[in-house]
Amino acid sequence: MSSEFGLSPQVLRITRSDDPESYVLVHITRAGSSLVDLNVTATEGENPYSGTVRKSHLHDFRSKNYEGNDEEWAQIVSHVFGQLDESAAKVKLCGIESSASVIDASDAEDKELVITIRKRIQTITQRLGSVTLRQDDQQAIQLFDWAGIATLRAYTIEERFASLLARYRSAENTIRQLNKQLEEFVSAKTQHEEQLVVNFVQLLNEKKLKIRNQQRLLASAKVDREKGEARLDTIQH
Repeated sequence: MSSEFGLSPQVLRITRSDDPESYVLVHITRAGSSLVDLNVTATEGENPYSGTVRKSHLHDFRSKNYEGNDEEWAQIVSHVFGQLDESAAKVKLCGIESSASVIDASDAEDKELVITIRKRIQTITQRLGSVTLRQDDQQAIQLFDWAGIATLRAYTIEERFASLLARYRSAENTIRQLNKQLEEFVSAKTQHEEQLVVNFVQLLNEKKLKIRNQQRLLASAKVDREKGEARLDTIQH
């Protein structure tokens, strides 16, 4: 079973900005080798909507105030439509959000579903662009197939999560063991240093005692010599 999220088809759940309690389901299939050559179908639960995204017309979806380059915009669009694989590039897209809104028309059959792409930086939100899908009553909505795709993706995510969790726990256990070994090393080093100090103090005390004993012997020998000299003087006189 593939674990690549970038493979089509994809089914996404996008919250509606015009009705926060509701959402739309968006079905995406790859129409070419590019991550942004896509066929898009969606429904808000009542009507089908369809549209296309093509690399050659990608700039048409950008807002006028968008300041990024074409490569960055392509990454953002592929990320929003679930075609960008988990990678380092995806980390740079932190803060990219999408929402959907349904625009009613005078003709009940000419509704539009607009997917708005924006970037949130703390409390500031910048609109980057949007993709408009038009109501298409001829478009079949295969909810059973969509459910299968969503279930497969959920299972894939669960597998990946379980794998990452196992790796995390293994790394955590390794760190715990290394910390224990480090503590044992530090403790042994401290004990060794303390023993060296004790041995040094003991050796120093032994040296001091030896010196004092030698000093006493020398002092005693000096006294005996002085007494002997005094006796010799007495005898001579």
